[in-house]
Amino acid sequence: MIRRSGIAFALLFTLAVGAADAQMGYPRRYGGYGMSRWGADPGAGYMAALGSYARGQGVYALEKAKADAINVETVQKWNAALRARQIQLAKDEAEARAERNAERQARVDRADARDGTALNDLLLEIFDSDPDVVRASRVATPLPPEAIRDIPFEWASEAITICLDQMTARDAVPPLLADPVYEADRAAVRAAMSRAVAEDAKGAVATDTLAKARAAVATFRASFAKRASDYDPGYRDAKVYLTTLDALIRTINDPSMKLFLKLLEDGEERTVGDLIAFMQTFNLRFGPAESDRQVEIYARLIPALTAVRDAAVAARTTPTTPDPNGSNLRAAAAAAFQGMDWKELDAHERSR
Repeated sequence: MIRRSGIAFALLFTLAVGAADAQMGYPRRYGGYGMSRWGADPGAGYMAALGSYARGQGVYALEKAKADAINVETVQKWNAALRARQIQLAKDEAEARAERNAERQARVDRADARDGTALNDLLLEIFDSDPDVVRASRVATPLPPEAIRDIPFEWASEAITICLDQMTARDAVPPLLADPVYEADRAAVRAAMSRAVAEDAKGAVATDTLAKARAAVATFRASFAKRASDYDPGYRDAKVYLTTLDALIRTINDPSMKLFLKLLEDGEERTVGDLIAFMQTFNLRFGPAESDRQVEIYARLIPALTAVRDAAVAARTTPTTPDPNGSNLRAAAAAAFQGMDWKELDAHERSR
């Protein structure tokens, strides 16, 4: 969704990526889900990819998943590439916004505080300076759980939908899949992705649109599996391409986020660090405030996030390299998802 803020920040769900046979799970805390340590491990912020697999008591248990399918290095490259692309999109929109509203700066400032732009700008700077939110998640500034529940969260999906749109362009399809026999499959996927981008630009990708896009990719997968052989030149590239499409489209939103919000009903005090880690985990941002209560919450959060941002920027060691055309994000996505098996993707879909 691209709103006036133009902010597209992301990240993903937190994974502690260990050895190939390691077991993964969320840190202990309320209900077994925990928030205070989300993002505290090197593998934290693993792309919103496939959303959160945590179910039940919050234990990570992906059917037939292979631990060695997730490589720490590719995860980190994905995180960096996604952040770089989102920063570039945010800068582009910020420049346009500044030109449109230069003569009305005071009014813009008030509007930014209400529509989430000010908070999203701060959040993006925090994620840019502290990608794994190791420091930010430890911020102990109190925040009532009911305040977190009242925040109108949105998914930060623009960078993902634009990436999908670019991947389905005619010149981006691998040679094997460019064969005329797949023309109908390519057209269906392309149409679905174009529609998703158009809807996201206006606010949100409709559930029906996502369902059609997933169905189009599934049909393309089935057609490829029926016709292609692993002996065919370019087979691996084609399969990685389809796997990446299939995985990325599932990251646009994650309904399980709402299940985590219900855990806040235990009344336990939370922190600003918990909020930041939660938003990173589910690739969320602040939506426009629609009530006086939400405006009040935003007013309280602006100085709190400003302090976290200042500390994160001061501790930052490596600057982010801009990604003007999204090529780094597309490459990072392919590298991150190439180890995923289609059975794993389908198992996740059944668990949603």
